[in-house]
Amino acid sequence: MKKSLNGFLKVLLCLMLVGALVQAQTLDEIIVKQKGRSMRASSGNVLVNADAKHLQPGETLTIAELEGPGNITHMWLIANSLDIRYPRAAVLRIYWDDAEVPSVETPFGDFFAVGNGMRAIVNSFPVKTSSYGRGYNCYWQMPFRKKARITVTHEGPREQMSLFYQIDWRQLDEEIEDMMYFHARYHQEYPPEMGKPYTVFKGKGSGHYVGTVLSSQNTIGHWFGEGDDFVYIDGETTPSLYGTGTEDYFNEAWNMRVHNSLYTGCTVFEPRSPDARVTAYRWHIADPIIFTKSLLFEIERTGFLMYANGDVVPGTGFRPDNWSSVSFWYQEDIAQPWCEFPAYKDRVDPEIILHLPNIVEEIKHSAGVKLQVNPYNRATYIKPWFQALNDNVGEWIEIPFEIEEKGRYSMSLFTHLRDDNGIWKVFIDGKEIYKAGESQIAGGYRVSLVNQLPPEKINKTLDFYNMYRKDEHEDYIYGQRRERKIGLFEFEPGAHSLKLVCVGANPLSVHPETGKPGYNLSADVLSLRKLSFENMDAWIDKLIKMEAAKGEKK
Repeated sequence: MKKSLNGFLKVLLCLMLVGALVQAQTLDEIIVKQKGRSMRASSGNVLVNADAKHLQPGETLTIAELEGPGNITHMWLIANSLDIRYPRAAVLRIYWDDAEVPSVETPFGDFFAVGNGMRAIVNSFPVKTSSYGRGYNCYWQMPFRKKARITVTHEGPREQMSLFYQIDWRQLDEEIEDMMYFHARYHQEYPPEMGKPYTVFKGKGSGHYVGTVLSSQNTIGHWFGEGDDFVYIDGETTPSLYGTGTEDYFNEAWNMRVHNSLYTGCTVFEPRSPDARVTAYRWHIADPIIFTKSLLFEIERTGFLMYANGDVVPGTGFRPDNWSSVSFWYQEDIAQPWCEFPAYKDRVDPEIILHLPNIVEEIKHSAGVKLQVNPYNRATYIKPWFQALNDNVGEWIEIPFEIEEKGRYSMSLFTHLRDDNGIWKVFIDGKEIYKAGESQIAGGYRVSLVNQLPPEKINKTLDFYNMYRKDEHEDYIYGQRRERKIGLFEFEPGAHSLKLVCVGANPLSVHPETGKPGYNLSADVLSLRKLSFENMDAWIDKLIKMEAAKGEKK
């Protein structure tokens, strides 16, 4: 009876502690008198509605200079550019007091839990992105003693960037007791060193680690995340925290899937193929990792290995994937950077970007198709949007593009999904997709086996019907924009083309005026990213030989 009672009391105490923690993170502060004065720095223009600031490539804008003591409580940021990888081009830096080095230095997208220059919706406790990833909100508390200076730099090489912002903060009469400075730092390892774990964070001082955003651009197919996490506290040689797998660190189990929650989530997860992109986050708000001298956080970069022809190597091993991350932590003093911040050209793949409304005169089409540029749509990168009006199966459009440098390219079409659109078959340079390269159109097959499947089982079509409805109001009026990967292709320099042929309609697609099946097509951007990695079979062969040599020495 005594043991049962003790067990009950322990459970009750745990529940009380959890309840107190949740309350402390939400509503208990607002029932007592608040200290300080509410302040805001913003891009707002009190005279006219021109609230955006504009940055040219290479330009830095100071968006806030705050006199302390104070505490930044909320940041709202919107960046926009015709360079579709602006989430990696726009860099946020925050300097505390009179420090010459930034305590926060990270691209916008990665700071807000979406890597690889992509956009996605995020709903978590400290950060949120809204409007299909366009509106960035941060609720990390950022106290400072003397000063705070926040800058945004447009590090992309092309296209002007627009910026809206609101920085909400409290001006205080005195410093916050036991105050710690907020830090966030971007890091990447492209390409990886064979056999070496990925360094998520390496710091000196006294503080607590509060979050990780990890992104991968997978260079070979199959599952990437078998690596364990190791956390070494205060110089120890045996880690105090030892994990069981990459997806386990992000609180997943057997694979990952796109989702959002308060403390963990996966914002991007593409099928298991070369160039598959992944981003996941974990906030250590309820379970901060405390250190008094130093902290080292590593994750093994291991998983299953698969040759380009689809053959899987038995067991697991070190993978050559390109990893990047942002580490978040609080510290008593202002930390020195623990890694170098890479240049923009090293953070993104070289990319050909064709905005279809701007090249409509160059797009060929069959007689039954009418090409149209409509004047306004919120979902697109530019307000005009491209539409191919069509009433018949068999009609086609052909989008030309020019390749200047020979290489392996990942092709994506940023489709604009609507209720009156059809299903269109894909041809590259007049060839079936499985003859032109490697299909990565989702659905209809297992991506990890695509090179082992007969041609008739490989998905060759894109469905332009809006099956991903998330926001009824916005979707019905504007439709939804999504990056749809088509595949990987080896292109020689010269003229090439993407041809789309209408083969039918989604059963739910209906023309709003006639009630007939909807066969239209609408899209926004054609993207061709030149990959930094080629066929990685040689990596796998080298790794197998290295592991075999280790076994012989034993």
